[in-house]
Amino acid sequence: MLSDSRARGQAPVGMPPCSGRIPAFPISERGSHLPGLSWPVVAALTVCAVLSGDTIQALDFHGATFSLMLLALLGTTLGPFAGGNESEWARYLERVLRAERDRLVGMLNAMEEGVALIGLDRKIRFMNPSMVKQFTDGTGLYCYQHLHHFDEPCSDICKLPRVLQGATERWEYTFADGQTYEVIGAPFADADQGPCMLATFRNVTQRKQLELELIKLDRLKSDLLSNVSHELRSPLTSVKGIISSLLQEDIHWDDETRKMLLIGISEETDRLASLVTNLLNMSKLEAGVWRPEKDRCNLSEMIAETIERQKWVYKNHVFETELEADLPEVAADSNQIKQVLVNLLENAAAYSDEGTKIVVRARRTDGEVEVSVSDLGVGIAPEELEKVFNKFYRGAQKRRRPGGTGLGLAICQSIITAHGGRIWAESELGHGSTFYFILPASQASETGTEV
Repeated sequence: MLSDSRARGQAPVGMPPCSGRIPAFPISERGSHLPGLSWPVVAALTVCAVLSGDTIQALDFHGATFSLMLLALLGTTLGPFAGGNESEWARYLERVLRAERDRLVGMLNAMEEGVALIGLDRKIRFMNPSMVKQFTDGTGLYCYQHLHHFDEPCSDICKLPRVLQGATERWEYTFADGQTYEVIGAPFADADQGPCMLATFRNVTQRKQLELELIKLDRLKSDLLSNVSHELRSPLTSVKGIISSLLQEDIHWDDETRKMLLIGISEETDRLASLVTNLLNMSKLEAGVWRPEKDRCNLSEMIAETIERQKWVYKNHVFETELEADLPEVAADSNQIKQVLVNLLENAAAYSDEGTKIVVRARRTDGEVEVSVSDLGVGIAPEELEKVFNKFYRGAQKRRRPGGTGLGLAICQSIITAHGGRIWAESELGHGSTFYFILPASQASETGTEV
């Protein structure tokens, strides 16, 4: 049903009045549209006019042709009309197209992604606010200078030539500040019909970091499976071989040989127990379920107890202690701190020759207790000192004893950090290493009060 204005033959509100001067477009009340004028054509005309940035006469058409096209556009978009003054229609359409242009520009300005228009001469013609925020305003500057800080075009990474040939390109690039962007470049004709590349820049730094973390985790998983399978196979093979030898009825073993074989079984099972313990402890630490249950602990007693047990395992090493008298108690989980001591002592024995000394020291330092484990082994290269606490890291120096998954020191660091302490290593190649860790002294010990 027609509105009152259309029923009376008047122009809709906001449109210029009809003059009846345009017989070329007899359009019925039902709003018939021109045949063959498809939406892509209409859209193309609209975009060309919008992006001209000037009056609609900026389009490269002859006056009569252009007027007919605009009126056709009006007929297809606004419905029936009976005619009108040509200049009034032009002004009206100019207002409509400028409003559409403002709407599109507003959309560009509201985009989170950066948008830049780069011309054939490699100069930046337009940057939306997001692009300016991320790269500062470079309108009028060469893209390779403003975006990449290059002195000349970056031919190795630049996609502009291919885009200007009609291709749409997608690529990722990491800038000097470490930020990674996904860039999509598409061909575009500017208001002057000059060929350009319309490029959108999406910051994907966080996504790339997550991808790298996933790759790292996958590599760690592979390393874990490789190390564990090897470390489990070696002692199991030894134990199986020794037991098979002892079970041979046609061989009579003397007491000394039998004892040696049984000691071998004991040592290999110790290796297995250590491996399984480290794996379980690391999994609990990673899951956050092995939290320290702190209580007042006597470090001197824990050190003495741990060393006595390790003396039985590493009979050919010499263990010594240098403990300061009247060490304060520490607030710690005794089982976890004993595990730290065991791992440090095993590490010292693994990288030092039999018969050499391993010394454990402890002293008071400004409300804390410092413990160190020193050996006279092969030492650690300076560039590896920070890496030794990484999971599955096994240094370039050769172990004196077989085995090791690269988890022991990582577990030590996790435990000490959970106790509010810190751990580090000092070493000199060929002269041994010393591992230190510090734990806060129990507040009750420092004040002399009961907990």
